[in-house]
Amino acid sequence: MTAAGTGKRCDLVLGGGGLRGLAHIGALVALDEHGYSVERVAGASAGAVVGAMAVSGVPVPQIEKRFEQLDFRSFAMADVWERLSAKRAIKGIVNRLTTERVEPLAWIGDILAEQGVETFADLRMPDADAGSRLEDSYRLVVRCLDIVNRRVVRLPWDYPRYGLEPDEQSVARAVLASMSIPLVYSPVPIGVEGDGLRGVLVDGGLTSGFPVSILDRRDGREPRWPTFGIRLLSRVADADAIPEGDIATARMVLRALLESSDRLEPTNECDERRTIRVDVSDIRALEFDLGTGREVIDDGYDAMAAFLADWDGSAYARDCRAD
Repeated sequence: MTAAGTGKRCDLVLGGGGLRGLAHIGALVALDEHGYSVERVAGASAGAVVGAMAVSGVPVPQIEKRFEQLDFRSFAMADVWERLSAKRAIKGIVNRLTTERVEPLAWIGDILAEQGVETFADLRMPDADAGSRLEDSYRLVVRCLDIVNRRVVRLPWDYPRYGLEPDEQSVARAVLASMSIPLVYSPVPIGVEGDGLRGVLVDGGLTSGFPVSILDRRDGREPRWPTFGIRLLSRVADADAIPEGDIATARMVLRALLESSDRLEPTNECDERRTIRVDVSDIRALEFDLGTGREVIDDGYDAMAAFLADWDGSAYARDCRAD
């Protein structure tokens, strides 16, 4: 049974975590099989990529297929190869070694464009009007980190801070900013020179994740559908893995940031009841093996399927949404 046949809807809160974020695809597959369609997504990094596809209308089987066909290594190394190619002395070597390249912005943009989505105006909520809060107006919000102004940025909600009109901004570019892991992808500038605040955005998965309540209504009215949060469990600490040298230390710092970004615990029992934990603790965020990716997708599917088997929306509303 498909979502179209049942009319069940939900919002999702998705975290980052590099390759570990593929668990979100498995969760989407389970939701689709249980008859849910996704209305809104708050996400960072990999969660922003998967979430953007979901709210843009990409069919779930197509999302899964796109990632199964993706060359993760080429996708992840695209900006690195580009920077190396700019150096004349090694350009020829790099070009010979990287005949197949996947440019992330084009890859994301093309997929969204197939669904008629280019700017955030294409992702407006159907009932949003001129008087609606920005936070209630869009189907997608992605988290980035502005390293110039040292703040978490939520796009499209925070575009006005930079003198930008949310409806006119590229969804693909916002998603790219949210997944721009330092030293892997180039940072994404934001703002207009000489016109208000300017900044530089990097991976939103380097900060604590969105709380599961981020998409909750603020007008005191009952929610129209549930919000589910997906939390990716981080790797177990390895006390023997002491870095030796500056490069090893830098790599460990980056891994620690990526793999601890979803540690934000639900703040109360009701949020706990709508949070799905996916055990991907044996996967490194920066692994690029396709076989490993398949395992992570399956982990997400199993966790969401088990959650939905026990989910009682009526009991949740009674216990957690009563006046």
